Amino acid sequence: MRWVSLTIALLVALTTAAQPDTVNVPNSTNGWYLSPHGTIRVLVLFCELEYDKNPARDPQPDGASHWRKGQLPNWRDELFDPQPAAAYLGQITRYYHDMSLGRYTVLGDYIDTILTIRESEHPGLGNAHGIGALAVKEANELGALRTRHRLAIADFDLWQRGGKPGLPKRPGPDSPHSYDHVMVIARNSGLTHNQGSTDPGSPGKLFGFESDSQSRFGGMYALPYEILQHEFNHLLFGGNNFHAGGGNASQFASYFPWLQGGWSMMGGSNSALLTGNAWDRDRLGWAPDGAAHRIRARGADGWEVNGDIDPYNGDTGVFVLRDFMTTGDALRIRLPFLGDDEFPQWIWLENHQGHKRNGVLSDQFHYESVAECTAPLVPGLFAYVQVDRDNRYGRDVYGQHSDYLRALCASGHHDYELRGDTVPFECLWPKPTTPYKVGRASANPLTGQQDLELPLTPSSQGRLDRGKHYVPRIEMRDGQRIDQGHFFGHSRQVFTPQGNRKLGMCTNPSTANMVTLLNQGGNAVNRAAPPDNRVVHLNGIAAEVLEQREGGDLVVRITNDDRRLSNTLRWCADSIVLHHPPHQGRPALVLEKGSELILDRSGTPTRLDRPERAGGRTWYASPTRLVISPGAHVTGAARSALTLRNGSELHVLPGARLELHRKARLTVERDSRIVLHGSAEAKARPRALRKLRKQGRLVTAQ
Repeated sequence: MRWVSLTIALLVALTTAAQPDTVNVPNSTNGWYLSPHGTIRVLVLFCELEYDKNPARDPQPDGASHWRKGQLPNWRDELFDPQPAAAYLGQITRYYHDMSLGRYTVLGDYIDTILTIRESEHPGLGNAHGIGALAVKEANELGALRTRHRLAIADFDLWQRGGKPGLPKRPGPDSPHSYDHVMVIARNSGLTHNQGSTDPGSPGKLFGFESDSQSRFGGMYALPYEILQHEFNHLLFGGNNFHAGGGNASQFASYFPWLQGGWSMMGGSNSALLTGNAWDRDRLGWAPDGAAHRIRARGADGWEVNGDIDPYNGDTGVFVLRDFMTTGDALRIRLPFLGDDEFPQWIWLENHQGHKRNGVLSDQFHYESVAECTAPLVPGLFAYVQVDRDNRYGRDVYGQHSDYLRALCASGHHDYELRGDTVPFECLWPKPTTPYKVGRASANPLTGQQDLELPLTPSSQGRLDRGKHYVPRIEMRDGQRIDQGHFFGHSRQVFTPQGNRKLGMCTNPSTANMVTLLNQGGNAVNRAAPPDNRVVHLNGIAAEVLEQREGGDLVVRITNDDRRLSNTLRWCADSIVLHHPPHQGRPALVLEKGSELILDRSGTPTRLDRPERAGGRTWYASPTRLVISPGAHVTGAARSALTLRNGSELHVLPGARLELHRKARLTVERDSRIVLHGSAEAKARPRALRKLRKQGRLVTAQ
């Protein structure tokens, strides 16, 4: 018994020793400058500008129906709840309560009079982001703090000043008092609408007291919901390098050449879903009561299991994902074969049931409640890839780069091609736009574009820049015109039991890792070298929605050896590797009867410069090169097909085999070839192989 006691004590000691030091070493769960836990109360100042010297500068001289000149906005009581409550009504208070699973309460109140800032009295009016200091000066003319709900300075001082990034924040009042956060919203400033900024500083003494942090926004057309929560979230997550999920801009370094949409607390005007995601919650340590794992799901038996899984090392089986917004359930799948010197990658899976089913107001597509032309959220599985950004703990918690999340849409990845003409579109801000073409023939699951990102505009200068992009508005999909605002969210992007239910090696999109190209201002930072991921590793991992239960739970099966192709699939990438499967003796890829695998050159850029002319078009990607790893075995059934085109190459390495049934079709176009290395084997209809050898399209390399 003594031996057992000592063993238990040793295990406890080892477990304790493994716990991170969250007091002295930065940890993202402590927040950047504000704590993402507990309760904070925001003081709001509403102001308008009177351009009494230059009236022509006024962007909205007569006000608007939602915010009339000389008055407070109609939505002033829709922002925050002033006091803790059993259920919240304020949009911002409700948003943080829902996202944090009740861990974070953001209350607020406002000075109950409009502040008028006259141009003649404030020469600094031209600095839009300096509006906070001017509003504070004007408020001080009132003499004393008077809010709508008669709160005092102590009600806005719930945290001590001086919180350092990633370190614990101290609850309690300052001496003298200091507002935790002062927010200024202007009706007609240079910030116009949905623009703003924040910082850990003070706009000046307000009724004798400074503030720990501040923000300022434009609300010219409506309540500035998106920018308000985005900027406030900076104080929780970090600087501009945390822009993601539709909140990024072209001037910031990004892991991808294209600006990303999607969904995130660090999203913004380009977001699809208005909610956050599981990466956000994990970053801030928002977990339900009693959670045993950092990332959680349910097993088939209903008990909590670890949702941070590595299928290639055996973490497979059936998982149950309840509604993400109300429970926090999620799966994170580690992608294999990436080098230690490369960016790691994971696939996240979330079950979004939508606001009509779960009551979470933000769990809806961006414009589904205001535009009938959009296709609203349907309950189902939402997927995205995380690149890098697993630095929750340590000295580099607030480093790394933006757009670290990329959506995996059930509608697939494709090569986009602008049609060249201009047509009017009607859904969301009607005006002329250039249609783009996609379809079955342009499917490109490995390197293509997807609905929720901004494609690059073709360049005549020989260099692409993500600052020069277009919004994908009107889509011509196999000749059918689609104008439904799908960049801002569309039902077709959701994996469902009735629609696209599977994500795997032989589906579109794929479970393979993404090609990354860390870039800024059109320049590839790493020059396409590590840590960028430049090789696509096919892995056999699959996630399949088996059923959606009556209550909304999704039953998802995760496997690690799904390698059967049953339809037409087009693979495009500069470099693709088909690895030996984890199970001995099984094929690495099976082409079933009636299927076709096409190796083709990517029409979507994989680099930003060095364009090439071939086949009558300009390419910003190299010809595709697929490598079958040593020991890997590819088989093709009768009436299957393998096609190589546009300079593609298939390399069969020593010990690997390509074995096609004699009734399978093998097509290698004149500028493509198959290369056998050493002891590699290729079996197919003998006559076809002899013809390819004679033409120099099947060669042997020693």
